[in-house]
Amino acid sequence: MTFTFTRDLDSKRYLLRPRGSDPLHVRRGAPDGRPPPEGCKPRFVIAADAAGASPLAVVVRKGDRRLAVLTSDHELLAELLLPPRKTRWRRPYEIHLPDGTVLRGREGTVPSLLLCAVLLPLVLLYLVGLALSDMPAASIGAPLRTAWKRQGASIARAVMTESVRGRFRVRDDGLDHRVAYAQAVAKYWKG
Repeated sequence: MTFTFTRDLDSKRYLLRPRGSDPLHVRRGAPDGRPPPEGCKPRFVIAADAAGASPLAVVVRKGDRRLAVLTSDHELLAELLLPPRKTRWRRPYEIHLPDGTVLRGREGTVPSLLLCAVLLPLVLLYLVGLALSDMPAASIGAPLRTAWKRQGASIARAVMTESVRGRFRVRDDGLDHRVAYAQAVAKYWKG
């Protein structure tokens, strides 16, 4: 059985919507009354309520491009390694679990790249139509999925995937859901 959730961004808050559950709220900073560990800067909190009183995970910055996913008691769940700020083809995302397992995700799986190549003529027609209209070009992105797999296992089944529409799927045996939530937010978090 897989666990599916989507991210929902509106102008005032960031939500994660697990299928069949209440939405989870993402807040900037650390939870009230629980300062982050020494030497870590608070980044965001994933909580069951909008006030952040019952945090599921606390994400703190450990260094340049490194985020630590902690429980509310500051127990390490995982470390997230974000890609360099400069946009690059097939940006790498990594999740380092406490047991030493490394999950690596790259934007653009082979099926999504093939689909993109097949649909390229239609996309070019769409872009011509876009140039003739007044729609903002910043809202256009490449239709690529991301799949997180164990390091060195390129053919193995993905532990977590993100679809083109922003839906994340996590296998029950592969990854703690709190780490998956943190990775989904960290990939798109601005601020």
